[in-house]
Formats: sequence, C-alpha cells, structure tokens
Amino acid sequence: MALLYRFAQLPDRGGTRVFSFVVTRSVVRDPERDVTSKELVCGFQKWAVAFSRGDKVLGVYLVWRGAAPGLRVYVDFTFTLLNREHFSVNEGFSGKRVKFTYDAPAQGNRNYIPVSDLYSRNFADTNGEFQLELSMANVRTVFSAEVRLPTGMFTTGQAKPNKLETTYFTFGGFDWNLAVYPQGNKEDEPRSEGKLSVYLIRLTGFDHPCRVRYSMVLGEGERRIESGQIDDLSDAEGRGYGWHTRVRWSDIAHKGMLRVSLEMIEARTFSEVAVQALGPTVLPAAPCYDRDKQAWAVRADLHSDTVRFHLVYKDIHNVPRNHLRYICWSAYLIRGDDPDAETILLPGAPFSRYYSQEAADEGIIMETRLGVNEVNDDHCPFLTNKGQLKVRLEWNESHLLFQATYHKYDDVCRVHNQQMRREIAALQAENYSLERQLFSYQKSLAYAQAQQQEEVQGRPPPTTQHSTHAGALERSASTDTEYA
Repeated sequence: MALLYRFAQLPDRGGTRVFSFVVTRSVVRDPERDVTSKELVCGFQKWAVAFSRGDKVLGVYLVWRGAAPGLRVYVDFTFTLLNREHFSVNEGFSGKRVKFTYDAPAQGNRNYIPVSDLYSRNFADTNGEFQLELSMANVRTVFSAEVRLPTGMFTTGQAKPNKLETTYFTFGGFDWNLAVYPQGNKEDEPRSEGKLSVYLIRLTGFDHPCRVRYSMVLGEGERRIESGQIDDLSDAEGRGYGWHTRVRWSDIAHKGMLRVSLEMIEARTFSEVAVQALGPTVLPAAPCYDRDKQAWAVRADLHSDTVRFHLVYKDIHNVPRNHLRYICWSAYLIRGDDPDAETILLPGAPFSRYYSQEAADEGIIMETRLGVNEVNDDHCPFLTNKGQLKVRLEWNESHLLFQATYHKYDDVCRVHNQQMRREIAALQAENYSLERQLFSYQKSLAYAQAQQQEEVQGRPPPTTQHSTHAGALERSASTDTEYA
C-alpha cells in the first residue's frame, strides 16, 4: 500500500503541492494486484496514486477521481523516487499540462523502473519499503456543455421564463451544474428585458456556505462573450448571485444551441462565527465546525492592546492514532451586515498547524489590527447589537498524514537537504572565484587598451618602472585574451 506520509505547500505562482508517500513491499511482492493510495485533494479535485506490475517493471499513475462527462482537468505533475544515498540519483518523470478526461482519468508511466533496480540502486530499504514524491502544480478545471432551447419556448402569455440546465460535475468536493435563463433571472425574480442570465448551482454539501471563483464563456466565434473572473458566494442552499449578461439569447446562440464553457478556479467553504466581545470578565467561546464536521471553538481575547482570537480544535481527540491532521485556514474579521459586509483578512493568514491525537488542544492565537479601545467604543463598526464580533473561518486544506512522530523516513529528506545545501554552497564559492578572476582579466584588458591608445596618439611613454609594469600587464592581458 501507499501511505501519505508528508505534505508541503510551496509559495509559488503555480500553487505547487508536494505529497510524500511511503510505499510498502506489498506493491512489488504482489504482482497480481494493483495498489492504489487513499484519495488526496489538490486543486479542488480528488486524486489517487496507483501502481502496476508487469514484466518485472513497476508502473506509477496519477488517477483523477472526479471524472465526469464534459469535465477536463489540466495539471503539471512530477513523480520522484527518493534514493537513500544521494539526491542526484533520484528517479523521476514529469508531464506539463497533462489532460485528464472522463475517458482518460489516469496518466502515468507503466515502465517507470525495473523492480530489481529498487534494491540494486538503493531506493528500497531492508524492509522493501521506498519513498515516492508527487508534485502537482497549475491545476485547471474546465467544464464544457451545450444547452439547447426547446422549440416554441416563448409562447404568448407564458407566466415564467424557462430554465436550461447542464449535466453536473464535481469540484471542491461538491457537485455543481449551470442553470441558464434565456429570458434573464430566476423564476422568483422580475424580468430584466430578456437579457440572458447564468447561475452556478451547488447541488450537494449544504452544511456550509462556500466562496467560489470562476470564469465563464458563452457562445463561439464572433458570438462569443466572456464574463471575466467572478467572485460569488454559494449560500447554504447552493444559490449564488450569478452572471447577468447584457445580451439576448438570440445574440449568442446558434440554431437554438448555446455553447457554455466554465473554468472553476476555487471553491472554499467557510464558517461565520459571532464571538462575544462585551460582557463578563471571562468571555464565552463560540462553537463552529469545519467541512470535515470537526468541532472548533473561538474565543475573544481582550487582554492586549489589540483584539486577539483564541481558536481551539475541540475534536483533536478524534485524530486517528499514529496520524497527523494537517489543517490550513484563513480568518477574516467582518465589518457591517450583508450584503454590504466587508471582510478584513487577519495578519499572518493563512494559518496552518499539524494536529495529533491529544486529550485537549491548547489552541492558537490569531492577532488582529482592531484595538481593544475601539471595541469598547459604542460606535465600533465591527460590533453587532449584541456586543459580538463576527469572524469568518475559511477552510483551505485538510490532509490526514501517516506517522505522527519523527521517523526513519524523515532521514532521507534531511540527508537530501544537507547534500543540496553543500553542493549549492560549493557552486556559489566556485562562481564567486570565477567572477573575481573575470574582473581581474577585465582590468588588465582595460589598462592595456588605454596604453595602446596613448601610443597611437603620440603621447610620451610612462616612466621606466611604470612602463615595465604596464608591459607585464599587457603581455598578461594578451595571453589571457588568447586562451579566453
């Protein structure tokens, strides 16, 4: 089996995630059975790593778990086998903008490495276990569909506009589809002069509201219109604000059919908590739940110059034994009421922490820029009528990792780290030496050229001692130029 062992998120533009697996000997000792890891989440899609055996060769695949008709995903990925002796002999393969579709949900290399090389080249340890890294970046999810207008749709006296819907697809752990209103708006809203409207509908997971970001294209060729990037809120019933275009159905449809293309960028669930900030000396904690239905509690701390929030993981005892739960979240302070509420990101966000099974969690302190004196002011714009501060917790990442403590598997990465640091330091020293040597050559050349120009202009030569030194420099420059 393949156990997800460690996780790392790189601060780059591609949103790179690195998943480290410990692969047990059953993968290579049982050629009749393919092995697949548990699901992991990256780019708001679910994935798994699969291994195959054939002709004494090990194959590795990245498998997309959210395949649906009309949906395609593009991703840059790299598989790397970690060598136990030196990072320079790691074995890897990669792909750029690899396309995953409903008909082709798995991509990889069926001839990754001979099984015998795992042992002879020191990838596997004495137990037959080896480490595999999966790096994923630039994950893009695109959904395409065609909606067709039924004949005789706009009949005289029709009370409500009709709605056209696409098939569903999966993103961010939820099922979604698109609802197109050819005459604009929904059934329970007034008409908007027949201008077309499109809504992104969330079909599952109504425990939390969700912040979603996407872009949409309607039509093709000269009839094509683009929405640009849309920030929307999908409420607890799955409804959002939608995209209200300035065109009619007839302006972009072709023969009663409209081509719809949607790129999903992100979908993050969040919890909004009203935290008591005025009242008794010991302020009560406000409960909330993340998308994994794990309990948390938020308490306001007014014993500093600025307001702080104390976040406690109440269900820390539910973390499986010998596992770590990695959780990443962002926190916002909300000013005003919906729909004009303003969200202010707390300093230090996003926050992240590893949790192992404990009797209780000590919690984490989240600072704000809101002064305590401002809270005590009757006109504080952040306070509600009940003396509460509204906080939004946006759940970004959650991964369950095998092995809760330092282990021998960590040695390989630490050894690689030290090896690369030493080689980089050696290269930097060599580069510095070459730069100094180059600078010396450039000075010699410049001095020789200046001497030549003086002789051409008929100026008197320098003193004997200086001339001798200049001649030596000139000869040195001439020789160095020849070999350069």
